[in-house]
This record gives sequence, structure tokens and C-alpha cells, in this order.
Amino acid sequence: MSVSRQRIEAPMFRSERPHDAHRPTPRETAEEWGGRIAAVRDAPPDWFLLVGRQSTDHHLCHLDLDYHLGREFTAVVQTSRPLPPGHRIDSRTTPESQLANFLANSGRSTFDPRTEPFPAFEGSGTGLLRLDGAPVRVEVHHGHGCRSALIPELPGQAGYVIVTAFDEYWDAASDLVLRPPTTF
Repeated sequence: MSVSRQRIEAPMFRSERPHDAHRPTPRETAEEWGGRIAAVRDAPPDWFLLVGRQSTDHHLCHLDLDYHLGREFTAVVQTSRPLPPGHRIDSRTTPESQLANFLANSGRSTFDPRTEPFPAFEGSGTGLLRLDGAPVRVEVHHGHGCRSALIPELPGQAGYVIVTAFDEYWDAASDLVLRPPTTF
């Protein structure tokens, strides 16, 4: 008895968008952003910075400054701006979503997001961030040794900032400055 095998072809999904292998430098990303970018005012000298970006429908909507100490993820400062009218997908982030994302990417968490729900956060309370030297009263969300807070409006430009850090780095990470793109 012979068994015949049929080849089953699955449909291919292809992007119409051209594939660009160029990865923009932090300076190119900052210049594409065009506005001021929230950063830790005086990051400790042993921290280093990686710049991340998120686009929706080819519009750069989030710019992440990821701070590291050696191989440890210490803090992230996300500067976000609204999407132009007509975009199909909302890209708003929250302190809670940033806290969950930060913990998942930190390497400190023991849960597996593929097989178990994210652990509950411990709560929130009021606190202060500093932006360009001025205190800003915020709601600080906390849990699992981390904190996250939102500055809902930026002076002189549309958008918001969310800062997230481990508790031991919170004092440094909660003092922010808006920097022009030319400083990256």
C-alpha cells in the first residue's frame, strides 16, 4: 500500500512596505521626533542609554530612553505624542502598562507571561517628579520593587511622559529634563 503525500501551500502574507535594513542612530531618531525628549537629568555615570522607538502607521509616537547599569535594566523614560487624526490604532500607554512591560523585560521577574497572568500590582499613591527643575505632583503606581508615574502634559508641546524604574533607582529616574534632539 502506498501513501501519497500532498503538498499543502499556506497563503503568504507580504508587506507592501519596502524593507529598509538601516537602523537609525539615536540622533537620527531624535531628529525624526523633532520635539524635546524627556531624559533623566543627571543619570549616574555608570548608567548607559539605549534609545527605543515605536511607530504606528509609520508615525513615530513613542520614544523610550532605556537606562542600564551593566546588564541590568534600571529605568525607562517614555516620551509620547498623540497620533494624527485618521489613525486606526490608538497607541496610548499607561503607567500600569509600562510597569508591566518594564518588569517583563527586566529579567528580575519570575513569572512567565506566556503561561501565567501578570501578578497584581500593589497599588498607587501620590508623589513628585521633577521636570526641568519644577515639581510635578503625580500618581505613582508601584509593585514588585518598581514604580511608574505619568506626567500627562508637557510644557510647550503635545504629549506626555511616563517614567518607570526600580525602587532603588527611583530618586535618580524621577528627576527629568526635556532635551532638544540635538543633544542625542
